[in-house]
Amino acid sequence: MILYIHMEIHLLAHNIIFGISAIMCISVILFIIFNTKSSTTNTLMVLTMTSILIFVVSHVFGVNIIDPSVSRNVLMFNMSLFFIGAFTTHTILAYNNKAHEKRYMIAFLYITSLFFVIWFSINPDLFLLPSVPKMYFTNYYVPGALNWTRMAFLYGICFPYALIELLKYFYKSTEIQIRKKYLYFFFAIITAAILGFIPNFLVYNIPVDPIWGGVFMAFFASIFIYAGLKYELFDVRIIAKQAFEYTVSILVVGGFIILFDYINRIVQDLNPSFPSWAIPLLISVIIIAISMSVWRKIRESDLLKYEFITTVTHTFRTPLTHIKWASENLSNSNLSAEDKIQLDYIREADEKLVELTGLLMNISETENNEYQYTMSSHCISKQIDEMVESYRELCKRKNIDITKNIDPDLYANFDESRIKFVMQTLIENAINYTPAAGNLTISLKQNKKETTLSVSDSGIGIAKEELPKLFSKFYRGHSARLTDTEGVGIGLYLSKQIMARHGGNIWAVSDGLGKGSTFSFSLKKE
Repeated sequence: MILYIHMEIHLLAHNIIFGISAIMCISVILFIIFNTKSSTTNTLMVLTMTSILIFVVSHVFGVNIIDPSVSRNVLMFNMSLFFIGAFTTHTILAYNNKAHEKRYMIAFLYITSLFFVIWFSINPDLFLLPSVPKMYFTNYYVPGALNWTRMAFLYGICFPYALIELLKYFYKSTEIQIRKKYLYFFFAIITAAILGFIPNFLVYNIPVDPIWGGVFMAFFASIFIYAGLKYELFDVRIIAKQAFEYTVSILVVGGFIILFDYINRIVQDLNPSFPSWAIPLLISVIIIAISMSVWRKIRESDLLKYEFITTVTHTFRTPLTHIKWASENLSNSNLSAEDKIQLDYIREADEKLVELTGLLMNISETENNEYQYTMSSHCISKQIDEMVESYRELCKRKNIDITKNIDPDLYANFDESRIKFVMQTLIENAINYTPAAGNLTISLKQNKKETTLSVSDSGIGIAKEELPKLFSKFYRGHSARLTDTEGVGIGLYLSKQIMARHGGNIWAVSDGLGKGSTFSFSLKKE
Protein backbone atom coordinates (compact mmCIF):
# COMPACT_ATOMS: atom_id res chain seq x y z
CA MET A 1 0.00 0.00 0.00
CA ILE A 2 2.82 2.40 0.92
CA LEU A 3 4.60 1.56 -2.34
CA TYR A 4 1.39 2.24 -4.32
CA ILE A 5 0.88 5.62 -2.61
CA HIS A 6 4.53 6.42 -3.18
CA MET A 7 4.16 5.68 -6.90
CA GLU A 8 0.99 7.77 -7.14
CA ILE A 9 2.74 10.74 -5.52
CA HIS A 10 5.60 10.41 -7.99
CA LEU A 11 3.25 10.34 -10.97
CA LEU A 12 1.20 13.25 -9.63
CA ALA A 13 4.34 15.35 -9.06
CA HIS A 14 5.61 14.43 -12.52
CA ASN A 15 2.34 15.52 -14.11
CA ILE A 16 2.28 18.79 -12.16
CA ILE A 17 5.84 19.72 -13.07
CA PHE A 18 5.37 18.96 -16.77
CA GLY A 19 1.99 20.73 -16.60
CA ILE A 20 3.71 23.88 -15.33
CA SER A 21 6.13 23.61 -18.24
CA ALA A 22 3.17 23.45 -20.63
CA ILE A 23 1.60 26.53 -19.04
CA MET A 24 4.88 28.41 -19.40
CA CYS A 25 5.05 27.45 -23.08
CA ILE A 26 1.51 28.72 -23.65
CA SER A 27 2.30 31.94 -21.78
CA VAL A 28 5.35 32.60 -23.94
CA ILE A 29 3.45 31.87 -27.16
CA LEU A 30 0.52 34.15 -26.27
CA PHE A 31 2.86 36.87 -25.05
CA ILE A 32 4.83 36.95 -28.29
CA ILE A 33 1.69 36.83 -30.45
CA PHE A 34 -0.24 39.59 -28.67
CA ASN A 35 2.52 41.83 -27.28
CA THR A 36 5.20 41.92 -29.94
CA LYS A 37 5.54 43.16 -33.47
CA SER A 38 5.66 40.73 -36.34
CA SER A 39 9.21 39.68 -37.22
CA THR A 40 11.04 36.59 -38.41
CA THR A 41 12.74 36.13 -35.04
CA ASN A 42 9.50 36.36 -33.06
CA THR A 43 7.70 34.00 -35.44
CA LEU A 44 10.49 31.45 -35.11
CA MET A 45 10.35 31.76 -31.33
CA VAL A 46 6.61 31.01 -31.40
CA LEU A 47 7.28 27.94 -33.55
CA THR A 48 10.03 26.80 -31.17
CA MET A 49 7.75 27.13 -28.15
CA THR A 50 4.88 25.42 -29.98
CA SER A 51 7.14 22.46 -30.77
CA ILE A 52 8.17 22.27 -27.11
CA LEU A 53 4.51 22.48 -26.06
CA ILE A 54 3.61 19.56 -28.37
CA PHE A 55 6.42 17.51 -26.84
CA VAL A 56 5.46 18.31 -23.23
CA VAL A 57 1.72 17.71 -23.69
CA SER A 58 2.16 14.47 -25.62
CA HIS A 59 4.59 13.24 -22.99
CA VAL A 60 2.24 13.93 -20.07
CA PHE A 61 -0.78 12.33 -21.74
CA GLY A 62 1.20 9.44 -23.21
CA VAL A 63 2.72 8.19 -19.95
CA ASN A 64 -0.69 8.26 -18.21
CA ILE A 65 -2.66 6.25 -20.82
CA ILE A 66 -3.39 2.62 -19.90
CA ASP A 67 -3.66 1.18 -23.42
CA PRO A 68 -0.08 0.49 -24.72
CA SER A 69 -0.91 1.15 -28.39
CA VAL A 70 -2.80 4.38 -27.71
CA SER A 71 0.03 5.48 -25.40
CA ARG A 72 2.54 4.86 -28.21
CA ASN A 73 0.43 6.80 -30.70
CA VAL A 74 0.29 9.82 -28.39
CA LEU A 75 4.00 9.64 -27.60
CA MET A 76 4.72 9.64 -31.35
CA PHE A 77 4.10 13.39 -31.22
CA ASN A 78 7.53 13.56 -29.56
CA MET A 79 8.79 13.75 -33.13
CA SER A 80 8.39 17.50 -32.57
CA LEU A 81 11.90 17.23 -31.08
CA PHE A 82 13.26 17.37 -34.62
CA PHE A 83 11.63 20.76 -35.16
CA ILE A 84 12.66 22.04 -31.72
CA GLY A 85 16.28 21.72 -32.86
CA ALA A 86 15.66 23.28 -36.28
CA PHE A 87 13.58 26.21 -34.98
CA THR A 88 15.98 26.98 -32.11
CA THR A 89 18.98 27.09 -34.43
CA HIS A 90 17.11 29.19 -37.01
CA THR A 91 15.98 31.63 -34.28
CA ILE A 92 19.56 32.29 -33.20
CA LEU A 93 20.77 32.74 -36.77
CA ALA A 94 17.86 35.02 -37.67
CA TYR A 95 18.37 37.25 -34.64
CA ASN A 96 22.00 37.76 -35.61
CA ASN A 97 21.10 38.46 -39.27
CA LYS A 98 22.86 35.29 -40.40
CA ALA A 99 19.81 33.48 -41.79
CA HIS A 100 20.59 34.31 -45.41
CA GLU A 101 24.29 33.56 -45.03
CA LYS A 102 23.49 30.19 -43.39
CA ARG A 103 20.46 29.41 -45.57
CA TYR A 104 21.87 26.07 -46.76
CA MET A 105 22.34 24.84 -43.20
CA ILE A 106 18.84 26.01 -42.28
CA ALA A 107 17.40 24.23 -45.33
CA PHE A 108 19.27 21.05 -44.34
CA LEU A 109 17.82 21.17 -40.80
CA TYR A 110 14.24 21.61 -42.01
CA ILE A 111 14.46 19.03 -44.79
CA THR A 112 16.00 16.51 -42.38
CA SER A 113 13.33 17.20 -39.74
CA LEU A 114 10.52 16.86 -42.26
CA PHE A 115 12.01 13.67 -43.71
CA PHE A 116 12.20 11.93 -40.32
CA VAL A 117 8.71 13.03 -39.29
CA ILE A 118 7.21 11.71 -42.54
CA TRP A 119 9.31 8.53 -42.44
CA PHE A 120 8.42 7.69 -38.84
CA SER A 121 4.76 8.54 -39.44
CA ILE A 122 4.72 5.91 -42.19
CA ASN A 123 6.86 3.46 -40.18
CA PRO A 124 6.00 4.15 -36.50
CA ASP A 125 7.64 0.94 -35.22
CA LEU A 126 11.01 2.36 -36.25
CA PHE A 127 10.48 5.26 -33.84
CA LEU A 128 8.48 3.74 -30.95
CA LEU A 129 7.04 0.33 -30.07
CA PRO A 130 3.86 -0.09 -27.97
CA SER A 131 4.45 1.38 -24.50
CA VAL A 132 5.08 -0.65 -21.33
CA PRO A 133 4.93 0.24 -17.61
CA LYS A 134 8.22 1.55 -16.21
CA MET A 135 8.99 2.76 -12.69
CA TYR A 136 5.86 4.60 -11.51
CA PHE A 137 4.49 5.34 -15.01
CA THR A 138 1.32 3.71 -16.30
CA ASN A 139 3.13 3.35 -19.64
CA TYR A 140 6.44 4.63 -20.93
CA TYR A 141 8.47 4.80 -24.13
CA VAL A 142 9.84 1.69 -25.82
CA PRO A 143 12.34 2.82 -28.47
CA GLY A 144 12.22 1.54 -32.03
CA ALA A 145 15.27 0.61 -34.08
CA LEU A 146 15.84 4.20 -35.31
CA ASN A 147 14.68 6.09 -32.23
CA TRP A 148 18.27 7.16 -31.64
CA THR A 149 18.10 9.48 -34.67
CA ARG A 150 16.15 12.12 -32.71
CA MET A 151 18.98 12.40 -30.15
CA ALA A 152 21.65 12.31 -32.85
CA PHE A 153 19.88 15.13 -34.71
CA LEU A 154 19.18 17.24 -31.62
CA TYR A 155 22.34 16.63 -29.58
CA GLY A 156 24.73 15.78 -32.39
CA ILE A 157 23.82 18.48 -34.93
CA CYS A 158 21.39 21.22 -33.84
CA PHE A 159 22.56 22.07 -30.34
CA PRO A 160 26.32 21.86 -31.07
CA TYR A 161 25.90 23.98 -34.23
CA ALA A 162 23.83 26.60 -32.35
CA LEU A 163 26.35 26.71 -29.50
CA ILE A 164 29.31 27.08 -31.88
CA GLU A 165 27.54 29.97 -33.65
CA LEU A 166 26.85 31.66 -30.30
CA LEU A 167 30.51 31.32 -29.32
CA LYS A 168 31.53 32.87 -32.65
CA TYR A 169 29.26 35.87 -32.02
CA PHE A 170 30.55 36.08 -28.46
CA TYR A 171 34.23 36.25 -29.44
CA LYS A 172 33.62 38.61 -32.37
CA SER A 173 31.73 41.13 -30.24
CA THR A 174 33.57 43.82 -28.30
CA GLU A 175 30.48 45.13 -26.50
CA ILE A 176 30.17 43.86 -22.91
CA GLN A 177 26.35 43.88 -22.96
CA ILE A 178 26.20 41.97 -26.23
CA ARG A 179 28.68 39.40 -24.94
CA LYS A 180 26.48 38.94 -21.87
CA LYS A 181 23.49 38.35 -24.13
CA TYR A 182 25.27 35.55 -25.98
CA LEU A 183 26.35 33.98 -22.70
CA TYR A 184 22.71 33.97 -21.52
CA PHE A 185 21.63 32.19 -24.70
CA PHE A 186 24.57 29.78 -24.54
CA PHE A 187 23.85 28.66 -20.98
CA ALA A 188 20.09 28.54 -21.63
CA ILE A 189 20.63 26.00 -24.41
CA ILE A 190 23.21 24.04 -22.39
CA THR A 191 20.93 23.87 -19.34
CA ALA A 192 17.84 22.94 -21.35
CA ALA A 193 19.78 20.30 -23.28
CA ILE A 194 21.16 18.64 -20.14
CA LEU A 195 17.88 18.65 -18.22
CA GLY A 196 15.84 17.75 -21.29
CA PHE A 197 18.02 14.70 -21.85
CA ILE A 198 17.18 13.14 -18.47
CA PRO A 199 13.89 11.41 -19.55
CA ASN A 200 15.89 9.55 -22.23
CA PHE A 201 17.63 7.38 -19.63
CA LEU A 202 14.44 5.53 -18.73
CA VAL A 203 13.58 5.20 -22.44
CA TYR A 204 16.60 2.87 -22.65
CA ASN A 205 15.76 1.23 -19.29
CA ILE A 206 18.34 3.12 -17.25
CA PRO A 207 16.52 3.74 -13.90
CA VAL A 208 16.88 7.54 -13.67
CA ASP A 209 13.74 9.38 -12.56
CA PRO A 210 12.51 11.47 -15.55
CA ILE A 211 10.83 13.97 -13.23
CA TRP A 212 14.01 16.05 -13.08
CA GLY A 213 13.82 16.56 -16.81
CA GLY A 214 10.47 18.29 -16.33
CA VAL A 215 12.12 21.42 -14.99
CA PHE A 216 14.03 21.97 -18.25
CA MET A 217 11.33 24.33 -19.51
CA ALA A 218 11.54 26.42 -16.33
CA PHE A 219 15.29 26.86 -16.80
CA PHE A 220 15.03 27.34 -20.54
CA ALA A 221 12.28 29.96 -20.25
CA SER A 222 13.72 31.78 -17.24
CA ILE A 223 17.17 32.14 -18.86
CA PHE A 224 16.40 32.35 -22.58
CA ILE A 225 13.28 34.51 -22.24
CA TYR A 226 14.92 36.80 -19.68
CA ALA A 227 17.85 37.37 -22.02
CA GLY A 228 15.50 37.79 -24.98
CA LEU A 229 13.50 40.48 -23.21
CA LYS A 230 16.45 42.23 -21.61
CA TYR A 231 18.35 42.50 -24.87
CA GLU A 232 15.22 43.06 -26.99
CA LEU A 233 15.07 39.77 -28.84
CA PHE A 234 11.34 40.46 -28.70
CA ASP A 235 10.22 43.92 -29.80
CA VAL A 236 7.72 44.61 -27.02
CA ARG A 237 6.32 47.49 -25.03
CA ILE A 238 7.90 47.89 -21.62
CA ILE A 239 4.68 47.37 -19.65
CA ALA A 240 4.04 44.04 -21.37
CA LYS A 241 7.67 43.07 -20.88
CA GLN A 242 7.52 43.70 -17.14
CA ALA A 243 4.20 41.87 -16.74
CA PHE A 244 5.60 38.84 -18.53
CA GLU A 245 8.78 38.84 -16.44
CA TYR A 246 6.68 38.85 -13.26
CA THR A 247 4.48 36.03 -14.62
CA VAL A 248 7.47 33.85 -15.48
CA SER A 249 9.01 34.55 -12.07
CA ILE A 250 5.81 33.50 -10.30
CA LEU A 251 5.59 30.31 -12.37
CA VAL A 252 9.22 29.41 -11.69
CA VAL A 253 8.93 30.05 -7.95
CA GLY A 254 5.63 28.14 -7.88
CA GLY A 255 7.27 25.22 -9.65
CA PHE A 256 10.06 25.06 -7.08
CA ILE A 257 7.55 25.18 -4.22
CA ILE A 258 5.68 22.23 -5.72
CA LEU A 259 8.98 20.41 -6.19
CA PHE A 260 10.00 20.95 -2.55
CA ASP A 261 6.57 19.79 -1.40
CA TYR A 262 6.96 16.68 -3.54
CA ILE A 263 10.37 15.99 -1.99
CA ASN A 264 8.87 16.45 1.49
CA ARG A 265 6.18 13.83 0.79
CA ILE A 266 8.74 11.33 -0.50
CA VAL A 267 10.93 11.86 2.57
CA GLN A 268 7.91 11.38 4.85
CA ASP A 269 6.97 8.15 3.05
CA LEU A 270 10.48 6.76 3.23
CA ASN A 271 11.25 7.98 6.76
CA PRO A 272 8.13 8.77 8.84
CA SER A 273 10.32 9.83 11.79
CA PHE A 274 11.79 12.72 9.78
CA PRO A 275 10.42 16.06 11.16
CA SER A 276 7.49 17.07 8.96
CA TRP A 277 8.18 20.77 9.59
CA ALA A 278 11.81 20.77 8.40
CA ILE A 279 11.35 21.08 4.62
CA PRO A 280 8.36 23.51 4.83
CA LEU A 281 10.53 25.67 7.10
CA LEU A 282 13.31 25.56 4.51
CA ILE A 283 10.81 26.55 1.78
CA SER A 284 9.61 29.49 3.91
CA VAL A 285 13.16 30.72 4.49
CA ILE A 286 13.91 30.53 0.75
CA ILE A 287 10.69 32.38 -0.17
CA ILE A 288 11.43 35.12 2.37
CA ALA A 289 14.99 35.47 1.08
CA ILE A 290 13.79 35.71 -2.53
CA SER A 291 11.08 38.19 -1.58
CA MET A 292 13.57 40.40 0.27
CA SER A 293 15.95 40.29 -2.69
CA VAL A 294 13.19 41.24 -5.15
CA TRP A 295 11.98 44.01 -2.84
CA ARG A 296 15.50 45.47 -2.59
CA LYS A 297 15.87 45.41 -6.37
CA ILE A 298 12.52 47.14 -6.89
CA ARG A 299 13.32 49.72 -4.22
CA GLU A 300 16.77 50.34 -5.71
CA SER A 301 15.23 50.78 -9.16
CA ASP A 302 12.66 53.27 -7.85
CA LEU A 303 15.36 55.25 -6.03
CA LEU A 304 17.50 55.43 -9.15
CA LYS A 305 14.55 56.66 -11.20
CA TYR A 306 13.74 59.26 -8.55
CA GLU A 307 17.35 60.45 -8.37
CA PHE A 308 17.56 60.63 -12.16
CA ILE A 309 14.37 62.70 -12.46
CA THR A 310 15.48 64.98 -9.62
CA THR A 311 18.85 65.52 -11.27
CA VAL A 312 17.22 66.34 -14.58
CA THR A 313 14.78 68.75 -12.96
CA HIS A 314 17.24 70.72 -10.85
CA THR A 315 20.46 70.38 -12.84
CA PHE A 316 19.20 70.73 -16.39
CA ARG A 317 16.22 73.02 -16.22
CA THR A 318 17.76 75.80 -14.12
CA PRO A 319 20.67 76.58 -16.50
CA LEU A 320 18.36 76.16 -19.50
CA THR A 321 16.04 78.80 -18.03
CA HIS A 322 19.00 81.13 -17.48
CA ILE A 323 20.06 80.66 -21.09
CA LYS A 324 16.56 81.52 -22.23
CA TRP A 325 16.44 84.69 -20.10
CA ALA A 326 19.91 85.78 -21.22
CA SER A 327 19.08 85.25 -24.89
CA GLU A 328 15.85 87.22 -24.52
CA ASN A 329 17.74 90.10 -22.89
CA LEU A 330 20.35 90.05 -25.64
CA SER A 331 17.66 90.15 -28.33
CA ASN A 332 16.69 93.61 -27.07
CA SER A 333 20.26 94.87 -27.51
CA ASN A 334 21.77 96.48 -30.57
CA LEU A 335 23.31 93.47 -32.28
CA SER A 336 24.68 93.00 -35.75
CA ALA A 337 22.78 90.83 -38.23
CA GLU A 338 25.32 88.01 -37.83
CA ASP A 339 25.08 88.17 -34.03
CA LYS A 340 21.29 87.96 -34.22
CA ILE A 341 21.58 84.84 -36.36
CA GLN A 342 23.91 83.25 -33.81
CA LEU A 343 21.52 84.28 -31.02
CA ASP A 344 18.66 82.59 -32.84
CA TYR A 345 20.74 79.40 -32.98
CA ILE A 346 21.23 79.61 -29.20
CA ARG A 347 17.53 80.08 -28.57
CA GLU A 348 16.56 77.22 -30.88
CA ALA A 349 19.10 74.92 -29.25
CA ASP A 350 17.80 75.91 -25.81
CA GLU A 351 14.22 75.13 -26.84
CA LYS A 352 15.27 71.71 -28.13
CA LEU A 353 17.08 70.93 -24.89
CA VAL A 354 14.02 71.93 -22.88
CA GLU A 355 11.87 69.59 -25.00
CA LEU A 356 14.39 66.77 -24.64
CA THR A 357 14.55 67.31 -20.86
CA GLY A 358 10.77 67.04 -20.68
CA LEU A 359 10.81 63.82 -22.67
CA LEU A 360 13.57 62.34 -20.51
CA MET A 361 11.61 63.18 -17.37
CA ASN A 362 8.66 61.23 -18.72
CA ILE A 363 10.50 57.99 -19.57
CA SER A 364 9.12 56.26 -16.48
CA GLU A 365 5.60 57.52 -17.19
CA THR A 366 5.91 56.30 -20.79
CA GLU A 367 6.97 52.84 -19.64
CA ASN A 368 4.09 52.66 -17.18
CA ASN A 369 1.62 53.67 -19.93
CA GLU A 370 0.33 56.61 -17.90
CA TYR A 371 1.87 59.44 -19.89
CA GLN A 372 -0.95 61.21 -21.77
CA TYR A 373 -0.61 61.99 -25.45
CA THR A 374 -2.77 64.58 -27.20
CA MET A 375 -3.72 63.18 -30.58
CA SER A 376 -5.20 65.43 -33.24
CA SER A 377 -5.16 65.87 -37.01
CA HIS A 378 -2.17 67.76 -38.40
CA CYS A 379 -0.73 68.45 -41.83
CA ILE A 380 2.45 66.43 -41.54
CA SER A 381 3.64 67.76 -44.93
CA LYS A 382 3.74 71.28 -43.55
CA GLN A 383 5.42 70.15 -40.32
CA ILE A 384 8.29 68.36 -42.04
CA ASP A 385 8.67 71.05 -44.72
CA GLU A 386 9.15 73.74 -42.09
CA MET A 387 11.56 71.55 -40.13
CA VAL A 388 13.72 70.81 -43.16
CA GLU A 389 14.00 74.52 -43.90
CA SER A 390 15.10 75.17 -40.30
CA TYR A 391 18.08 72.83 -40.84
CA ARG A 392 19.08 74.17 -44.24
CA GLU A 393 21.53 76.74 -42.83
CA LEU A 394 23.21 74.08 -40.67
CA CYS A 395 23.56 71.80 -43.70
CA LYS A 396 25.00 74.69 -45.70
CA ARG A 397 27.66 75.29 -43.05
CA LYS A 398 28.57 71.58 -43.07
CA ASN A 399 28.54 71.53 -46.90
CA ILE A 400 25.77 68.92 -46.94
CA ASP A 401 23.21 68.98 -49.72
CA ILE A 402 19.66 68.49 -48.39
CA THR A 403 16.83 67.49 -50.73
CA LYS A 404 13.08 67.39 -50.07
CA ASN A 405 10.75 64.88 -51.66
CA ILE A 406 7.56 65.70 -49.78
CA ASP A 407 4.06 65.01 -51.04
CA PRO A 408 1.85 68.04 -50.24
CA ASP A 409 -1.21 68.19 -47.99
CA LEU A 410 -0.78 64.85 -46.20
CA TYR A 411 -2.64 64.61 -42.89
CA ALA A 412 -2.34 62.21 -39.97
CA ASN A 413 -3.34 61.94 -36.31
CA PHE A 414 -0.45 62.42 -33.92
CA ASP A 415 0.85 64.28 -30.88
CA GLU A 416 2.53 67.27 -32.47
CA SER A 417 5.39 67.82 -30.00
CA ARG A 418 6.24 64.09 -29.80
CA ILE A 419 6.35 63.53 -33.55
CA LYS A 420 8.35 66.75 -33.90
CA PHE A 421 10.93 65.24 -31.55
CA VAL A 422 11.12 62.07 -33.68
CA MET A 423 11.57 64.14 -36.85
CA GLN A 424 14.32 66.19 -35.20
CA THR A 425 16.08 63.08 -33.97
CA LEU A 426 16.20 61.45 -37.40
CA ILE A 427 17.26 64.61 -39.25
CA GLU A 428 19.87 65.68 -36.69
CA ASN A 429 21.36 62.17 -36.57
CA ALA A 430 21.62 62.19 -40.36
CA ILE A 431 23.39 65.56 -40.31
CA ASN A 432 25.73 64.56 -37.45
CA TYR A 433 26.79 61.28 -39.07
CA THR A 434 27.16 62.57 -42.65
CA PRO A 435 30.60 63.98 -43.57
CA ALA A 436 31.14 67.18 -45.54
CA ALA A 437 30.08 67.12 -49.21
CA GLY A 438 27.49 64.47 -48.35
CA ASN A 439 23.79 64.56 -49.08
CA LEU A 440 20.47 64.07 -47.28
CA THR A 441 17.08 63.24 -48.75
CA ILE A 442 13.88 63.68 -46.74
CA SER A 443 10.89 61.90 -48.26
CA LEU A 444 7.26 61.89 -47.20
CA LYS A 445 4.85 59.50 -48.91
CA GLN A 446 1.39 58.12 -48.21
CA ASN A 447 -0.40 54.99 -49.35
CA LYS A 448 -3.83 53.60 -48.57
CA LYS A 449 -2.86 52.56 -45.03
CA GLU A 450 -0.08 54.79 -43.71
CA THR A 451 2.09 57.85 -44.05
CA THR A 452 5.83 57.21 -44.13
CA LEU A 453 8.69 59.65 -43.51
CA SER A 454 12.19 58.58 -44.56
CA VAL A 455 15.50 60.32 -43.92
CA SER A 456 18.29 58.97 -46.14
CA ASP A 457 21.92 60.01 -45.88
CA SER A 458 25.29 59.23 -47.43
CA GLY A 459 26.95 59.01 -44.03
CA ILE A 460 28.91 56.49 -42.01
CA GLY A 461 26.36 53.70 -42.40
CA ILE A 462 25.50 50.97 -39.90
CA ALA A 463 26.94 47.48 -39.48
CA LYS A 464 24.33 44.77 -40.05
CA GLU A 465 24.86 43.25 -36.61
CA GLU A 466 24.08 46.63 -35.01
CA LEU A 467 20.77 47.26 -36.80
CA PRO A 468 18.57 45.19 -34.40
CA LYS A 469 19.98 47.08 -31.38
CA LEU A 470 19.81 50.69 -32.62
CA PHE A 471 16.60 51.50 -30.75
CA SER A 472 17.75 50.08 -27.41
CA LYS A 473 18.10 52.42 -24.46
CA PHE A 474 21.55 54.09 -24.35
CA TYR A 475 22.87 51.96 -27.22
CA ARG A 476 25.29 53.51 -29.71
CA GLY A 477 27.15 51.73 -32.49
CA HIS A 478 30.93 51.67 -32.58
CA SER A 479 31.21 54.00 -35.60
CA ALA A 480 28.64 56.38 -34.12
CA ARG A 481 30.66 56.72 -30.92
CA LEU A 482 33.79 57.53 -32.88
CA THR A 483 32.01 60.10 -35.05
CA ASP A 484 30.02 61.88 -32.32
CA THR A 485 31.49 61.49 -28.85
CA GLU A 486 28.77 63.55 -27.13
CA GLY A 487 25.72 61.41 -27.93
CA VAL A 488 24.08 59.30 -25.20
CA GLY A 489 21.96 56.92 -27.29
CA ILE A 490 18.57 58.04 -25.94
CA GLY A 491 17.02 59.76 -28.98
CA LEU A 492 16.21 56.65 -31.00
CA TYR A 493 15.01 54.81 -27.90
CA LEU A 494 12.58 57.61 -27.06
CA SER A 495 11.51 57.79 -30.70
CA LYS A 496 10.68 54.11 -30.62
CA GLN A 497 8.54 54.57 -27.48
CA ILE A 498 6.76 57.53 -29.07
CA MET A 499 5.96 55.61 -32.26
CA ALA A 500 4.71 52.64 -30.25
CA ARG A 501 2.28 54.94 -28.42
CA HIS A 502 1.07 56.21 -31.81
CA GLY A 503 0.50 52.67 -33.05
CA GLY A 504 3.13 53.32 -35.70
CA ASN A 505 6.52 51.87 -36.48
CA ILE A 506 10.13 53.05 -36.79
CA TRP A 507 13.03 51.26 -38.44
CA ALA A 508 16.45 51.64 -40.02
CA VAL A 509 18.03 50.25 -43.18
CA SER A 510 21.71 50.29 -44.18
CA ASP A 511 23.87 48.34 -46.61
CA GLY A 512 26.80 48.48 -44.19
CA LEU A 513 29.53 50.74 -42.89
CA GLY A 514 30.33 53.69 -45.15
CA LYS A 515 27.25 53.13 -47.29
CA GLY A 516 24.83 55.53 -45.66
CA SER A 517 21.52 54.69 -44.01
CA THR A 518 17.80 55.36 -44.14
CA PHE A 519 15.69 55.90 -41.02
CA SER A 520 11.93 55.81 -41.44
CA PHE A 521 8.78 55.97 -39.38
CA SER A 522 5.18 55.37 -40.33
CA LEU A 523 1.88 56.66 -38.97
CA LYS A 524 -1.52 55.21 -39.68
CA LYS A 525 -3.41 57.18 -42.29
CA GLU A 526 -6.05 59.50 -40.87
